[in-house]
Amino acid sequence: MKRHLLHRPERASIPAAIILGASLILTGFPATPAAAAEPQSWQAGVASTIITPEEPLWMAGYAARQQPSQGTIHDLYVKALALRDPLGNRAVIVTADIIGYTLEFRRDVAETVSARFGLPPEALLLNASHTHCGPEVRPAKGEFVNMPPEYQDKVEPYARWLRDRFVETVGAALENLAPAEATFSTARPIPFAVSRRLPTEKGIVYRSTPSSYYTGGPRDDTVPVLRIAAPDGALRAVLFGYTCHPITLSIDYFCGDYPGYAQRAIEESHPGAVALFVQGCAGQLIPNARFQLEYAVGHGKALAEAVNKSLDGPQTPISGPLRCGYTETELRFQPLPERRVLEDIAREGASPGRERISSLISKQKAGWLLEQMDAGRPIPMTVPCPLQAVSFGKELILAGFGGEPVVDYAVALKEKNPGRFVWAAGYCNSMFGYVPSLQVLREGEYEGGRAFNGTAFPGPFAEDVEERVLGGMDTLIRRLSD
Repeated sequence: MKRHLLHRPERASIPAAIILGASLILTGFPATPAAAAEPQSWQAGVASTIITPEEPLWMAGYAARQQPSQGTIHDLYVKALALRDPLGNRAVIVTADIIGYTLEFRRDVAETVSARFGLPPEALLLNASHTHCGPEVRPAKGEFVNMPPEYQDKVEPYARWLRDRFVETVGAALENLAPAEATFSTARPIPFAVSRRLPTEKGIVYRSTPSSYYTGGPRDDTVPVLRIAAPDGALRAVLFGYTCHPITLSIDYFCGDYPGYAQRAIEESHPGAVALFVQGCAGQLIPNARFQLEYAVGHGKALAEAVNKSLDGPQTPISGPLRCGYTETELRFQPLPERRVLEDIAREGASPGRERISSLISKQKAGWLLEQMDAGRPIPMTVPCPLQAVSFGKELILAGFGGEPVVDYAVALKEKNPGRFVWAAGYCNSMFGYVPSLQVLREGEYEGGRAFNGTAFPGPFAEDVEERVLGGMDTLIRRLSD
């Protein structure tokens, strides 16, 4: 696999592991006497590792691919930002140029990091940019994307190698902790996100090409920017985000898409600093120009220019303390149609005239479900959705949703928490499929349930999905704010 590069300082001692096993796990309540005796300043550490595969692998994100990766446009990275508040509470935010994580991957990394570096699992947040120009890292996807067996056999070995790179990168960031100034600002780039859910008199029409962009509907264009500088003012790290699918490109070459270009542009503007991109709740939002490399470069440049302008503008100091919480809520799927209905779909295909859930099941998926039934294999009717929050004090809270949430969740969460900035991120810790709001679920179409045709889950979700997701996050944020 690829040689990996780390920003490594001199080794520092790390306290023994602390593992909390509650269903709702919180840290930072309150600092221990030992932690309170630590130096009264923020500390930060950052590390970056190349994770570009050295050999051709099957790529993620598009089921219609016909060949493995053909080369590399620019390297893919995993990056980690470690923070420690004046009370000694720590948190690590990890970003990566990949499609997403399995929950098993997240749990494995968190457990290993906890054992080696004493970081509680709830203090480790994994976010994926969701680039569709990276390798497939979810073993179960192979049979749904026509992946040849020889490439299916390579998914798990790469995922294991990737896990080790994540652990090493987190460790390097923690070892690199040094006095720092942490400040926050926001940016407003030229918005390039548009919705692919076009409202019509006949209902929602799914559009993924530039011919019918919809600029209305919910959106989240404000770019959060967390600035990490040395005491002398030298920029060390920039954590920033945007809410838009990174699907400018549809190619068989490794590339970070617009988030990769944005990070590169920021780092070129600030030599020695590391830029980390956090993807938002981008379920139905896509770029307004696609399928040319120049568009990915342009989107990235526009985002980087907004971030750089924000870095030079007024800053809000982060007061702390750092508080972290993590929970998993079970999302339920609607009952499957009767077997005879699945047999009809497998024979004739889905039809808009059928009952709603049947109309969202493709001919191929109906056949797969029947195969599972005939083989006596269980079909999962629930899926765990991880929810995580990192509170930076009264100024900022980072809320991480599992799955691929629609932007409605970001809008709702901001409305529920008007007193401070809520940074809503999707694609955190587990990427099992789209998480619709109740409105999107009832409207149907791709994000409303049809996208589950490409997964081992039945889909669509039950109508309490929004209640479980938003309710779970509300509880988490409330506990962190007490």
